[in-house]
Amino acid sequence: MNRTSQRRMIHEGTIHTVSRMMGLFMLTAALSLFGATAWADGDGHGYSHDPKSKLEKLTKKLDLTKEQQDKILPIIEEKHQKMDGLHQQMKEMRKQAMAKIEAELTPEQKEKWKEMQEKRAEKMKEYKKKHGKECDKKGKHDKDEDDD
Repeated sequence: MNRTSQRRMIHEGTIHTVSRMMGLFMLTAALSLFGATAWADGDGHGYSHDPKSKLEKLTKKLDLTKEQQDKILPIIEEKHQKMDGLHQQMKEMRKQAMAKIEAELTPEQKEKWKEMQEKRAEKMKEYKKKHGKECDKKGKHDKDEDDD
């Protein structure tokens, strides 16, 4: 095998690795965006509040009749159940994507990756510290939701 063939193989291998990493990065970005969309449902401070309290808020704002409340509560409950299921799926998909990305990294890149994850965890810790008194375990606030 001559030098040109060796260089071409190395170059093609590098392109393949970079392409795979970019694909995984795009997947992670899409999952993050999807997660933000789910999180921002309602007033932008979490997708899921107690269905009964949501119904109470809607009843107060829209002056719902008892008949309307009886029909709307199951709709809200179904939505919340589905959203919780999606949230769990997204967490698992993110975990798997992160593991696949890490598997493609060199030891030096893994060290940087670990630092990035630690910075992310620190930012999350700061956010929770700042918002902790008004947020529950899913990062939701006690503000009224305007829409569903």
